[in-house]
Amino acid sequence: MKILRVAIAVVITLAMLYTARTNSCGQTEFLAHADGEYSFEINTVPKINEYQSDRVTVGVFGPLEGKQVVFRTSQFRSLPADQVEDFDAVVMQPVADTLGLYYTEITAGEKSNRFYYYFEVQDSTGLVVATFKTSDESPFYLRYIGVVPTLVLLCHLFFIFSAVFAVAMATVHAFRVVSSGEGLKPMAKYLFWAMVLCFFGCYPFGIPMNWYAFGVTWEGVPFGTDATDNKTQLMFVYLVFASLSTWGSFRNGRGRDLFAPKTLGVIGLGSFVVMLFIYLIPHSIQFEPTFTYAFCYTWIAIVAALYLLGRLRVKAAG
Repeated sequence: MKILRVAIAVVITLAMLYTARTNSCGQTEFLAHADGEYSFEINTVPKINEYQSDRVTVGVFGPLEGKQVVFRTSQFRSLPADQVEDFDAVVMQPVADTLGLYYTEITAGEKSNRFYYYFEVQDSTGLVVATFKTSDESPFYLRYIGVVPTLVLLCHLFFIFSAVFAVAMATVHAFRVVSSGEGLKPMAKYLFWAMVLCFFGCYPFGIPMNWYAFGVTWEGVPFGTDATDNKTQLMFVYLVFASLSTWGSFRNGRGRDLFAPKTLGVIGLGSFVVMLFIYLIPHSIQFEPTFTYAFCYTWIAIVAALYLLGRLRVKAAG
């Protein structure tokens, strides 16, 4: 049974790794669009390393004789996304030997900055005959990032996905706790190590990750509204609560658990639910700052209230 539990935890960890890799706003994405007689195709370029050059290409198909494909960009004047009418116009060049493919060269600026862009087909008088933006009619964006040292990146990934494995192992034991009351001690042990590993992935190695990549330190509340930092921090907050709730079992009875065994099993299962929720939020997505603060503080308040409820329960029991 032990081998089976480990195998299940490994599968869960690999599934979370795959989800994190594919469910990310920072990944290249193929997009297609039609506007009148014209169709467009692009493999997006969401980020490039600071001060490096790259090429943006787009496929444009339709009656292009006497027309030109134009790259409308905010790069040179740092205009916001809602001022697309003032973006600079750069005529794109056809890719040799590839019909319908056009390109322009770009050079990244300082890390953490970005620019917006979209595409137009114009006739010889400059009249726009077709436009290619995102599905919600906003421009595409490209972010400049710094190079993260390999050691920092590998340590960050190691601690984060080791924490995922520990949560998966705790979850497997939590099923036993809920169904039969057995497995409470190993569940507590894995919840504790999940908390420790998540801490190291979040802060000692998450902070330098942010610094090297984006030029900031930590953007979780109360210091910022970055969704990636905040969702990881919310996972850590829950793991602290789950670990403290099972502290007596972790220490072999030298202390008191905050809740009854089956309730602790539900809390253990909750660690997987929280982890799944966290990983289903696309990596690098951003929300409105007001929503982010409200959601994060509400979550922290709920978890803190549950902890205090457990402490009151232990105190009342004597």
